[in-house]
Amino acid sequence: MFILKRAICIFLAILMPLMAHSEGLHFKTVVLDAGHGGKDFGASSADKRTHEKNINLDVALRLKKLINEAAPDVKVVMTRSTDVFVPLADRAEIANKANANLFISIHVNSYFRTAPHGSSVHVLGQSSRQDRDLFAFNQEICRRENSVIYLENDYTTRYEGFDPSDEESLIFMTLMQSAYLEQSIRFAEIVDKNMKATGPFSFSRGLSQDPFFVLWKTAMPAVLVELGFLSNAADLAVLRDGSNLEKIAKSLLSAFLEYKSEYDESLN
Repeated sequence: MFILKRAICIFLAILMPLMAHSEGLHFKTVVLDAGHGGKDFGASSADKRTHEKNINLDVALRLKKLINEAAPDVKVVMTRSTDVFVPLADRAEIANKANANLFISIHVNSYFRTAPHGSSVHVLGQSSRQDRDLFAFNQEICRRENSVIYLENDYTTRYEGFDPSDEESLIFMTLMQSAYLEQSIRFAEIVDKNMKATGPFSFSRGLSQDPFFVLWKTAMPAVLVELGFLSNAADLAVLRDGSNLEKIAKSLLSAFLEYKSEYDESLN
C-alpha cells in the first residue's frame, strides 16, 4: 500500500505542474484562507475579548481589497468571507478547484507561556531538529491548529491517512507537496522579509516546515502565516489595533506582488 501511495504521489508531482501550465502561464489566482471561523474560535486572549478567527478574517479581507486595487488582473478567492466554519479539507478543495497559483493561510499564534512573540511563516513538511526546543514548540502549535478537525462530524474518514507522528504518512504528505516546495519556501522567504521590514512586529521567528493539515492537500505553492501571539501582551496590543492590521495586510501585499513579479518573469 505504501509503495502504491508513493508511486501515485510521484506521478502527481510530475503531472500537476504540467496541468498548471496548460491552464495559462501568468499568475492568475490567489486563495486567501482566513483560519478558523464560526464555532471554531481559534486562539483567544486571556481575557477572552479577542479571538483569532476575527483577526484572521479582518486581515484577509484587507489583503483582498489591496490585491484587487494593486493587481486587478488577479482573481482573489476567499475560503471564507464571513464568520462561518469551514472544514480544513474544504479549504484545500476550494483552492484546488480555483486552479490557484498560490495559497495563503492567515493565522494568529498562541502558547501556554506568555514570553513567545513575533510572526512566523510555515510550509508543509516535518518539523526538524527534534533535539531543539523549537521542535516541541512547533509541534504544540500544529496540534492546536490541527485540532480543528475534531469539530467535524466525519473527521475519521475525511482525514484518514494523515498522522504527523507516522513516518509513512509524513513521506506521503511531503511527496504530495514536493512539486511546489521550492516555490512555497521562496514565497515564505519573501513574506518573512516583508513582515520584518514593514510589519508592526519587531521580531520574526523565521521559517519552518511543519505538518499543518490545511496545507496538506493543496496542489499549489502554499504557506501558513502566524501573525503574532495573542498570549503575549505586546503582540496582543498590536493585534487589537486596526492600523497595525492594515500594516500587516500591506506587508503581505508587498510579498505577494514581489512573488507574482518573480513568477511572471520566470516564464520568460
